Amino acid sequence: MNNKIALVTGGTSGIGKEIVKELLDKGCIVITCYHNNESLANETEKEFNNDNLLIIKCDVSNEKEVVNMFNAIKEKYGKIDYLVNNAGTFIDNFIKDFNIDEFKKVLDVNLLGKVICTKYAYENMNNNGAIVNISSHLGVVPCTESPAYCVAAAGIINFTKATALEYADKKIRANSICPAFTPTPLSLRGWKQEEIDQKLKETPLGRFATPEDTAKLCLFLLSDDASFITGENVWINGGRL
Repeated sequence: MNNKIALVTGGTSGIGKEIVKELLDKGCIVITCYHNNESLANETEKEFNNDNLLIIKCDVSNEKEVVNMFNAIKEKYGKIDYLVNNAGTFIDNFIKDFNIDEFKKVLDVNLLGKVICTKYAYENMNNNGAIVNISSHLGVVPCTESPAYCVAAAGIINFTKATALEYADKKIRANSICPAFTPTPLSLRGWKQEEIDQKLKETPLGRFATPEDTAKLCLFLLSDDASFITGENVWINGGRL
C-alpha cells in the first residue's frame, strides 16, 4: 500500500480518523475532509503531523464542493487509488415525529454523500482501485427511533453492490462494512446509557466494536489481498446476530 493515494471522507474523528491513521501507517498518501469543525481538523493535523496527510473542508452532500475537492486532489496528486466513504451524521426521532428536513439531512449526508463521492471517484481513480463504504449494523437489523439512519445504512449496502457491478469495467472493487455499535463521539450522541449497557449484554464476545476493528478490515478490503472480493457487505458484530 506504500505510496497509494487514498481519500477518506469524515476522517477527523471516530472510525474515519482511525482509518486515516492505519493508511498513513502503511505509507499511503491520505486526503480526508471535514464538514465544518475546523478546530477538530486542526487538532487532527497537529496530532498526525504527517506530510502525507491533506485535510480539505468539504460537505459531501454538496456536489459542487465534492467536485472542488476532487479537482484539488487531481491538481496535487493526479488520481486516487482508494476511496473510503465514511462521513456521516446522526439525528434521532420516531417516524411519526421526524422533521422531514432533518430526515433528508441524514439521507443527504450518509447516503447521497457516498453516491456523489463515488460518482466523481470513477474518473479520478486508477484502474484496479478500491472503494469501501462504511455503513452500519442498523442497515441490517433496524431499531426504533433511528429510521433515517437505518434507511441510509441499508441503502449504502445495496448501492455498494450496484457500484461493484458498474465499476468492474475499470477493475475497481467496491465493498461495504457494517460495524456494530462503536463508542465514538457521533454514536454516543444517539444512545442512552441503559441502552448501551443492554447492547453489551447482548454481544456474545462481551465487548463493543472499536474503530480499530473497522479500520483493519477496511485496509484488508482495500488491499490486493482482497483482489477478488467485490460487492460484499461485511458485518462486524461480535456474534450479535
